[in-house]
Amino acid sequence: MEGSIGLPALKNLEKLDLGCGYENGFCELRKLQTLAIINSYWNTSLPECFSELTSLKYLDISYNNFSGNISMFKNLTLLEYLDISSNSFFGDIYMLKNLKSLEYLDLSSNKFSGDISHFMNLTSLRGLWLSNNNIEIPSSLAPLFNLSKLQKLYADNNMIYNAETEMHSIDTPTFQLRSISLSCCGDGGSFPQSLNHQHDLRDVDLSNINFNGDQFPNWLLENNKKLEALYLVNSSLSGHFHLPSTSRRGLSRLDVSSNSLDGNIPNEIGAKLPSLLVLNMSNNFFGGGIPISIGDMISLQILDFSNNKLSGGISRHLPMGLLIFDVSNNQLFGDIPSSMENMSLMLTLDLSNNTLFGGIPRWMGKMSNLHELVMANNHFEGPIPMELCKLNYTLKFLDLSANNISESLPSCFSFSRLTHVYLSRNKLKGAITSFFNSNYLVTLDLSNNHLTGNIPNWIGTLSTLVYLLLDNNHFEGGIPVQLCKLNRLRLIDVSNNNLSGTIPPCLMNTISNVTSRANYDDSGYDGSIGYFSVDVPIKFTMKSISYFYKATVLTYLSGIDLSCNKLTGEIPHQFQYLRDIIVLNFSHNSLIGPIPPALADLSQIESLDLSHNNLSGNIPSRLLGLHFLSFFSVAYNNLSGTTPRRTGQFATFEESSYVGNHFLCGEPLPKNCSTNGSSSSMSKNTTDKGFIDMKVFYASFVGSYIVMPLCIAMVLYINPHWRQAWFYHVEAATMSCYYFVLDHILPKRFR
Repeated sequence: MEGSIGLPALKNLEKLDLGCGYENGFCELRKLQTLAIINSYWNTSLPECFSELTSLKYLDISYNNFSGNISMFKNLTLLEYLDISSNSFFGDIYMLKNLKSLEYLDLSSNKFSGDISHFMNLTSLRGLWLSNNNIEIPSSLAPLFNLSKLQKLYADNNMIYNAETEMHSIDTPTFQLRSISLSCCGDGGSFPQSLNHQHDLRDVDLSNINFNGDQFPNWLLENNKKLEALYLVNSSLSGHFHLPSTSRRGLSRLDVSSNSLDGNIPNEIGAKLPSLLVLNMSNNFFGGGIPISIGDMISLQILDFSNNKLSGGISRHLPMGLLIFDVSNNQLFGDIPSSMENMSLMLTLDLSNNTLFGGIPRWMGKMSNLHELVMANNHFEGPIPMELCKLNYTLKFLDLSANNISESLPSCFSFSRLTHVYLSRNKLKGAITSFFNSNYLVTLDLSNNHLTGNIPNWIGTLSTLVYLLLDNNHFEGGIPVQLCKLNRLRLIDVSNNNLSGTIPPCLMNTISNVTSRANYDDSGYDGSIGYFSVDVPIKFTMKSISYFYKATVLTYLSGIDLSCNKLTGEIPHQFQYLRDIIVLNFSHNSLIGPIPPALADLSQIESLDLSHNNLSGNIPSRLLGLHFLSFFSVAYNNLSGTTPRRTGQFATFEESSYVGNHFLCGEPLPKNCSTNGSSSSMSKNTTDKGFIDMKVFYASFVGSYIVMPLCIAMVLYINPHWRQAWFYHVEAATMSCYYFVLDHILPKRFR
């Protein structure tokens, strides 16, 4: 309907679609029965005269930016369909309590409040959508029991509460629901027994509600033969999981993860639930083995048994169409069965944190669609097979850390889509010849291996790199200046190697001040790669203690660790680009020169370790301005002067922070500075130039060599006896040296 049509021509219209927007003239359309203004993003409120459209039966103004309260709707008593979802309306829902002709009501994604009991008289309702508001809904659903026609209820992300003590005129529901979704939060009391009267349910989602450890409602599966999807995630349920007495061929999705369910997974699960596409029973306390009947679920695509207490081996009878197979964090043992060789559709394979052993199978190279391969914390051994190079165009995530993998990295490892590599805590050796074409790499963790050679210059071409961990290897040579090109870096750890040379000054300009996430997908950093969540811990030393940090913490951590190498030269003096750095560790090297006062520019630093070097001069007083510093050490250097005043964070540092500096004095060291009248002068002088003035030292040294010969000459001139004795001894010494050379050194022909 074009906006140019005159209002007189519209007065008798019964249907008006303003999908492209029609802003004026509503008050003239008194006989209008159908009005749709969808996805037009009107940034306004509805006119008050909207309440005069009393003939309306169908009203859809969803996906706009309408705001204000909804008082104008209370007179539209003929409405049968009302959809005002995805707007910015607010107010109490009691305004709608008299719309008794409503059959479909959608208030989702607004800012409504009030109690759902206001709808108890809307007896014509068939579908009710309330998601993403602040409406109070009892988990029992008792206020809706008399809505006999109600079939669909979607009320996710509201305020679910326990109302077991409330009295209602009807004890059992008169409705037979097909779909119910209350996923959100809050204390739901006992699991709603009203659902025990439902026999026509297709979709159920009661996730993230605290049901106080109530027993798992196995009767839901037993009573509802048409059930298609059941989600009871993080619902504080306990007890055993039982199968229905007969097969449920319509059930395609079952997710009971993150509860306290125990016992064994029933052996007949594949026979009773043969049509499952998704089976998620992770984060429970299931024991026993993986049922063999899982292999009978020929349609199964996602199987997640992670974080349980499963034992035994990996079943050799698994569905060939699996896309995601996650059995991480269990007690499984044995090798990887060769029956998995033909799972060519696999996207994610997670076997981490078990006690699996054997070699990495060569046939994994046939999993041509594999995106994530996670096998960390097992007992796998032997080399990484060359066949994995066939995954160069698909693999995004590789975690083989904490195994016994040996030999060198395959040179063909050049994954073009790889974003995360975790190969730490293995026995890898040789030089780094892999990953040089991995232009989307975010994390490269090769720490705690036996790698040798130089840190390759091509690492500087990995422009998306955020975390670089090469510590605890045998790398040598210098720190390549090419690292300075990595402007997204948040963490560099090359500690405990044999690196030499100076610290590249440009390295101080490398650490990014922009918070970066340790995860990547095709569109950027977002916390997951498809179904797979990136939360692998990274080991990093902070405050002299090594911790494992997961991605959620790594987001806020930045640092440089060059400790335990053979670095020389001075510490670079430019730190203006490191203002947000948290950790700086240059300890256990051979660095010289003063402590740069510019370190005071690191306003967010929490851990600063410069110990075990050859630094000289004073400790800059400007460091007192580091208000977040909780670990500080300059121990075992050649520092002089006084320690910083014990104020602010520096009042918390003990003797161990300064020990091993022989010319350093002041609290908390036991050595007191001078207490005589010149102490103040000395303190000021040492604060600026150190404890020893080197110019005075050199002048006195030269002067002493001039004065000493003059004193000897003067004494000999005054005392003739001493002068005679002096020349006698000089002559005797000269003759002795002459005859010694003549008898023992010169050849006979020269005598």
